[in-house]
Amino acid sequence: MRTLSDHIFDLAQNSVNAEASNIKVSIEENIPGNTFVIRIEDDGRGIKPEHLSKVKDTFFTTRPSDKRNVGLGISLMDATCQRCGGSLDIQSNYRHGTKLITTMEHDNLDRPPLGDLPAIFTSLILSSLENKVKWVLEHAVNDKRYQIRNRATMEELNILSYSDPEAKRKLLSLIKAKERSIRS
Repeated sequence: MRTLSDHIFDLAQNSVNAEASNIKVSIEENIPGNTFVIRIEDDGRGIKPEHLSKVKDTFFTTRPSDKRNVGLGISLMDATCQRCGGSLDIQSNYRHGTKLITTMEHDNLDRPPLGDLPAIFTSLILSSLENKVKWVLEHAVNDKRYQIRNRATMEELNILSYSDPEAKRKLLSLIKAKERSIRS
């Protein structure tokens, strides 16, 4: 994966696949403290206790073998974190959800770029319309922060549904503006 946004999308899709109703993705960049933290929390199926110690293994998956017999998302992110002076921690309560916390050194030369976070946040919201997922997406840079909640944001965008033809353009534009506001 080339960017951290690619990792975020892949890992958040794990939450969708675990039938989560509520998913929170938060990114915290503390430049003076030299930390870059990504948290993904869900209320999905969780990970069975006997699988928890294996989920970082590239060749471990719970998917049927006719689908794909490797689980790359978590193992790739774990390797990225380790390369960047950090770690990946997974806390899971089977049948009650999972919390994934990644940490990296912000200024580490091996840390991939963040990538197109507005496009990823937009894709996450629009990709799970049928699943009725409640998303909370947030990004903080030092003391500036924004948060997108898919249900509340519909009102802010003056749309009735994310299936509205203008929804994608409006949502992407809103998130780009919020990104600019925390970077200035």
